[in-house]
Amino acid sequence: MASVYLHIGAPKTATSTLQSMLAANYKPLLAQGVLYPKLLRHGDAHHTLVCDLIQAYQGHTMADLWYGERTRGEAWRDLQREIDQHGQAIDKIVLSSELFFGQTQRLEDMLADIRERLSGHELKVVVYLRRQDELYSSFFNQDVKGARQWAHNAYQFYQTHQIFQHDYDELLGIWSHGVGRENMVIRPYESAQWAGGSIIEDFCAVTGIKPLAARPVSANEGLGPTQLYIKLCLNRVGYDKNENEGVVRLLHRVYPETPVSSCTYVHRGLYRKYRKNWIKVNKRLADQYLGGEPLFTDPIPPPEKVTLYQPEIPQILECLLALFEHFRGKSHEHQSLFARAMMLIIAEKDLWDEFGADKTGQLMQWI
Repeated sequence: MASVYLHIGAPKTATSTLQSMLAANYKPLLAQGVLYPKLLRHGDAHHTLVCDLIQAYQGHTMADLWYGERTRGEAWRDLQREIDQHGQAIDKIVLSSELFFGQTQRLEDMLADIRERLSGHELKVVVYLRRQDELYSSFFNQDVKGARQWAHNAYQFYQTHQIFQHDYDELLGIWSHGVGRENMVIRPYESAQWAGGSIIEDFCAVTGIKPLAARPVSANEGLGPTQLYIKLCLNRVGYDKNENEGVVRLLHRVYPETPVSSCTYVHRGLYRKYRKNWIKVNKRLADQYLGGEPLFTDPIPPPEKVTLYQPEIPQILECLLALFEHFRGKSHEHQSLFARAMMLIIAEKDLWDEFGADKTGQLMQWI
């Protein structure tokens, strides 16, 4: 019987870094009796395990990007096949996908399926939690930037995104009921509390893995304040998700900007309401799982201590002019897309005079 460590995220807690470390050390892990399965992986993670459960229990057809060349519906069989290949040579199995964390629809049925498929093994669930205000801010920025192409405001994002439909304690309560509270390993996404100050070292300590060397991983940085507004408008105009990476690269190249940090995308009154609930949730987590010890050492800041996100008109105009110069005089990939978004911005911010009639006329030709 092996111990299975099911790492479920949460999102925005360096999951890609951990998955990259585990995938890069496949053979060294095997040498110490730890299997990080590769037959079902697409990339470095085990998202196909979750995707197959979603399709089976929720009836959603998951996008091809989660599978790559993998066959749909085969992930759990591939997992069992790889476990069988190694037999008694392994005593630990590590599975990792942050997609697990966002599931609530028929989650009880999904957990029953997981328990059945992993019967005969000891199941532990590892989850890192990020302070809610930081998760909200980071996740909104990332979903605007990423292929999801979120095009609406932060309030709508919070009200509709599945990851915010259940508080931490409510969601973990479902997991605890499914696998046993004693099998839940809850860690803060807070470097001051990590073993050695490193998320990788902390994860190894939690799972009983010998410390491993990690390959360098580029930071998944968010957008700057002006970039974020421009990207929101690009998303509102709409374009193929396969073009998203190229669009983001172009925006970074034409208008470099320091990423947004420590801000709220909703007004302070709404932030105050959210904060009040988050503090209550974290108190319940402390009481239920941590013997009353707080999960986070850094408190959620009050509204008056938080910067309010407000893109500035001079910077928006500067970005528009830089984009215009980039596209002027040549036919360029994404030219029509950016021209449509720029016209939307000019109208929305009433920048007709500042941008100039001759330039807006050129934008109309590009459209």
